[in-house]
Amino acid sequence: MPAPSSQAYTYGRKVEGDGTVSFLCSTDTDAWPWLELPPQHPIPLQTQNYWTSVGASSALGTLEEGKWSALTWTDWELGDRAAGMAARGTFARTVVDDRLAFETRLFDASDRLIVTMRGRGVVFRNRNFEAWRAEAKGEVSHDAPAGFEYAPRELLGLSERELPLVSSLNGDCAMALVTKAKGLMPGHPYFSGSGDHVNAPHLAEIARQVVSLLCDGAPFLVTGGEMVMRRYIELDCAFDIAITGQDAATATMQVSQMDKPCAQLTLRWEPLSA
Repeated sequence: MPAPSSQAYTYGRKVEGDGTVSFLCSTDTDAWPWLELPPQHPIPLQTQNYWTSVGASSALGTLEEGKWSALTWTDWELGDRAAGMAARGTFARTVVDDRLAFETRLFDASDRLIVTMRGRGVVFRNRNFEAWRAEAKGEVSHDAPAGFEYAPRELLGLSERELPLVSSLNGDCAMALVTKAKGLMPGHPYFSGSGDHVNAPHLAEIARQVVSLLCDGAPFLVTGGEMVMRRYIELDCAFDIAITGQDAATATMQVSQMDKPCAQLTLRWEPLSA
């Protein structure tokens, strides 16, 4: 999405001597409704992944306002399972698999580590992004498919305000549908974004809902994961999820839309007592 010019989830940013950016986090649930969810939930984590990198890039002077960017890879691992809402964090440049990346760590008010997240992305500097995306979106239907059947809520581990995004499993496969009407604010209470495409918080939550189906609705905690994004996934157009690897506490899924591979999602989890 394009770099925002006004909203700021982080504040009090300081560039340390080694280039690390330290910052404070907003706890205003009116401004950031996704903070209502548990701090270990994939939706707030992936939303924080975006906003903390925006704030840190601004502090470093590398934020290119008005330019569209895309996250292409991210992974995360929970810290203290009892940690509360994020109060502060750090952002640092790092190297993963011989490639530049960033690492964000979030801490609660008691300095307990909530999560360590890493990622890398791309900035579209030399492309007419809007024209390119208009052509891509022209290849799909502009109307959400009628009759899409979402999985039962009781199998998806949803809070009262959350909405289903995936169908029931058919063997090792499912489908997902994110619409503009119910996949973004105000139709959905927690998903923000540009409205151009399915974004990283959507994908993390879709993977979580698939895992909930694998667990037959039993409670669990997502402890970490990895997402590789290769192609934009369009809103208002159903897409396919194939579970390609699974053991007792890990699942890997391939995501495709209109027979084109788009992403690979991996989640790790541990069961919770009911």
